[in-house]
Amino acid sequence: MATIETDIDIKALTASGKRGHELVKWAYEVLRYDGEKLVHTAIHAGTSHVNHIHAASMLGYSVATLRNWSSHSNGPIQSNRINGRAYWRMRDIRQLLEI
Repeated sequence: MATIETDIDIKALTASGKRGHELVKWAYEVLRYDGEKLVHTAIHAGTSHVNHIHAASMLGYSVATLRNWSSHSNGPIQSNRINGRAYWRMRDIRQLLEI
């Protein structure tokens, strides 16, 4: 597996005691990660899907734009419905960002 070089604080992420979606949420809210840092945090956490707020931050679009993509199915990536909510695949986000 390739090493990802980024400015995420692995020690802080580990010390949080959180995993998966909760770790991504914690990094976004507490550490104020956005964009590339949030992408790498989600990769580190092994998260397969993220909500529209985190996806918008990762992609650099507004939340409203992603909601429009989801409702009109006209964006460069499409959301998946999980329990009635739109979630975005990390695989699609990474492909769009060429990470």
